[in-house]
Amino acid sequence: MPRNARPPTDAPASQALQQLRSQGAHASGAPLSPARKRFDRLLRDLERHRADLQAWQLALSQWRERYHAELQPLLDHRRAADIALVEELDHAYATVKLGKADRAFLSELLCDIAAPLIEAGHESLRPIYDRHSAAGYDQEVAESDALMKQILGQAYGLDADELDGIDSPEQLYERVSERLQQERAQQQQRHTQRRKRAEHKAVVENAEPPPLRELYRKLAGNLHPDRAKGADDHAARTILMQRLNAAYKAGDLLGLLELQAEIGLMDAQGVDAMSAARLQDYNRELDRQCRQLQQQVQQQSDDFCAEYGLELPSRPKPERLGRLMAQLKREVEDDLLDARRGLRELEDPQSFKRWLKRQRAMAGAPDAPWF
Repeated sequence: MPRNARPPTDAPASQALQQLRSQGAHASGAPLSPARKRFDRLLRDLERHRADLQAWQLALSQWRERYHAELQPLLDHRRAADIALVEELDHAYATVKLGKADRAFLSELLCDIAAPLIEAGHESLRPIYDRHSAAGYDQEVAESDALMKQILGQAYGLDADELDGIDSPEQLYERVSERLQQERAQQQQRHTQRRKRAEHKAVVENAEPPPLRELYRKLAGNLHPDRAKGADDHAARTILMQRLNAAYKAGDLLGLLELQAEIGLMDAQGVDAMSAARLQDYNRELDRQCRQLQQQVQQQSDDFCAEYGLELPSRPKPERLGRLMAQLKREVEDDLLDARRGLRELEDPQSFKRWLKRQRAMAGAPDAPWF
């Protein structure tokens, strides 16, 4: 290990970074500078965002396991009940005497239940849908897709040529995602160019390299396995160099600072001793990484909702996925009970008419089952 350094411990990463934070005013009694306070705040924010990403990884693993074991079977049962309900409603439409308004509502209700099932691949329901829809399933989907293309095209700047080659909602979503990625990449490129110009200016003015490269070179010089004094030391240095290279490649200044603190080459007094210009350099790089991690956390949340088709009032948090799972299970179980109750009531014409009347009364409610 490097001279004056101590072996890294198994302590949590936050404990190593804690050594870099100020413990109040300077030993001289002078108050902390704004740059020093910002350094501490950025460390806390980065640790929080990194912990959020790790929490998402664990929560998603648990979610997927529970989803396939607990929720997917309920969804399969509900889908089967909905298919049976569509078929029975179609039969009731043909055999039960109903008024004009009831028949129109029944057709609308039937199409609302059948549409997502057809979209999911249950093609046997398409003829039923077409019997109860004035335009037919294909035409309604085409009109809906055209409207969606128009709205999203205007919102995301897709021109007519780009929209012309899109034939499905999936392709439209992919094209919009590509455009958003391009915009993010362009923003990142502009930010990187500004950062490089600022770094170049700092090099010219201060004759100091940017903090990421400077810190990497310092740690690489201390940790290189060629400087090992034995087999155990060589193995330890090899592991540390792997961490160092991975952090540098990822632009992870927090990881470099963490490693530096772990091996005892930096502490709070070392940060206090930095020049104001150097501390500002560190803060700029930490701020960049902080915003990047924050975007990753938000993207993880958005990707989760997109993967499972969730429309939530706010971004979900990993620690609340257990409650979200319980809520979804209750909702699916309630839907399944409603569908099965409807199937039983369809067995008798009078019971069916009472059921249909209740559905009409519920149609305007915000929590109506299929509206």
